[in-house]
Amino acid sequence: MIVRKSLLKLRRTPVRTILFFLLVGFTSALLSTGGGLWQMCQENMARFEGIFQTIATVEQKPKRYVRKEVWVADPGEYRVQTRPEYDGMVPLSALSFEGADYISGPERRGWYSAYLPEYKMSDEGVGFTHNMIVEASPVEDAVPAGPIKMEIKNTLYSLYPYNAPTFYYCDHFDPSPEMLYADKTYIMWVYDGLPHGWPEVWDPREYLPSEAIVSTQTGPEGAFMPNDLSGDSIAEMTPGFYETEEGQQWLALVQEVEMGILHSAPVIGTDKLDLIPAFYDGSVSIIEGREFADGDYSEGKRVCLISRKFARRNDLKVGDILHLPLRYGDYRMPSSDGWWNVKLTARGKTFPVFEEADWEVCGIYDMLPGGFAKSSSYQLGENEIIVPRASIKNDDSENIADWGPMKGWNTSFEIPNGSIFRWKKLWEQQGIEGLEITFYDKGYSVLEDGIKRMKKMALILLVSGIVSVLCVMIFFCHMFITKQSVTTAVERSLGMTKGQCAGSLLSGILLLTLCGCIPGSAGGYYCAEKAAGQLTQVERFDRNFSTGMVQGQEEEEKTDYILDGSWRVSVTAGAAVLVLATGIASAMISESLRKEPLSLLGSREE
Repeated sequence: MIVRKSLLKLRRTPVRTILFFLLVGFTSALLSTGGGLWQMCQENMARFEGIFQTIATVEQKPKRYVRKEVWVADPGEYRVQTRPEYDGMVPLSALSFEGADYISGPERRGWYSAYLPEYKMSDEGVGFTHNMIVEASPVEDAVPAGPIKMEIKNTLYSLYPYNAPTFYYCDHFDPSPEMLYADKTYIMWVYDGLPHGWPEVWDPREYLPSEAIVSTQTGPEGAFMPNDLSGDSIAEMTPGFYETEEGQQWLALVQEVEMGILHSAPVIGTDKLDLIPAFYDGSVSIIEGREFADGDYSEGKRVCLISRKFARRNDLKVGDILHLPLRYGDYRMPSSDGWWNVKLTARGKTFPVFEEADWEVCGIYDMLPGGFAKSSSYQLGENEIIVPRASIKNDDSENIADWGPMKGWNTSFEIPNGSIFRWKKLWEQQGIEGLEITFYDKGYSVLEDGIKRMKKMALILLVSGIVSVLCVMIFFCHMFITKQSVTTAVERSLGMTKGQCAGSLLSGILLLTLCGCIPGSAGGYYCAEKAAGQLTQVERFDRNFSTGMVQGQEEEEKTDYILDGSWRVSVTAGAAVLVLATGIASAMISESLRKEPLSLLGSREE
């Protein structure tokens, strides 16, 4: 009966009632749409944070490029080459400043040479440029400006068996090579190169001089250690030659070549795999076992990752132990290019082992073509072994074979997603020149732009909805309750209790509000999906190379926005309007019922 009376009151003001119904539906739709968009923003942000990472590579830019003329014996002319020059090395500490907010890094990675003679480093039949260290004499006095015939007296080292008694030698890069005499014996390190007249001529193969008795050893800050090594790739052998200091250096070279070429593997330490570009973009991925856990990095656990090819050649599996004696570190050449370069100390000796321990194989990785590796420098080296940086306990400052400027393949850091602009602004305030920072976020910035637009629209709709629902409820509750004070006084004078009067006033308003909330919230659910689709019309990004992806996952899975509305949000929005209506109406009814009926009857109903 009370509800019926309340509805009869509303029927007496049809225009007001219909307008109230429509406005309740509209405000419910605003709240439902805004809430739905906000919920999508939160879900997308949480999802993208788990998919994307933002890393940056750091490269020191050359101060200038210097032209240098290099003699080439064939075709017998100077050719111009350019090489970069740097005014000192910018230290890694330049990247450490207040507010940088790094997740990982900045990290400068060198690689270490580990001598592993018991392991196979290449497959059978794989070809390498042949090089050898021999004692040899020319068949006749000759100047090696062109190919001259040399007779081998003794072979100290040869990558492959060399059964012929002679070879042809040419000093391609010296415009005025010295005469070699038939009655003298020379020690030389040579490699086979292209013959004169190539490509028409293939025989005889010519051997060229290798860079031999040199050292690029540096201190921990990159300062080269002084040395008086000859730099020769060929030397005349005098009586008692191997007892001389130069002879000892040649013997050290022989030992180093035997150890370094095809018997050593590069070992690299990192504080996070994704700081290594090839791992970041997915061109290298774990196919067996696991990658490093947070505890491996922080506790310096001696675990390692090895390549599929290295594991196959040596029948290694996850859980096996690798004994790694680390001899020297190279901070200039990438491991993919410099792993078989020969290094001597500044005193002309082989580098001693500075760290030797057992590492457990926790995972096996494989390399895919393409990806981040815009040059071979960004690829992993052959047989490269990866370990947590903290697992290398000893200091390598006395065993740095080479040092160079920061490059994209060896220096990187990770910052929070969406903070590139902020980081750049702080970096500009440091006033440091000479470094080029390149950021990679796999398209997160573009996707984030869509989320920002969605969040802005959600906030506008939510604020508009809240303000609108307050205004609508206050105005219409005033019209339906305060303006009906005389009717309320008559009802009370006729014997209705305060509770019955309150029910009569409240039930119709709540029923009308509920009827408006249902279609309004449902419409908001639909509008949220449509609006989100329009606000996020940006380029889609493939997630195959994103963080955490491993082989076997669906390749069709793409990074895309979640554009599904939430019915829970719509129901919550409708319920919030209903609760607000109940609260405002109850407050006004309570205020009206405090007055005595006689005082209400004395006032005019407008």
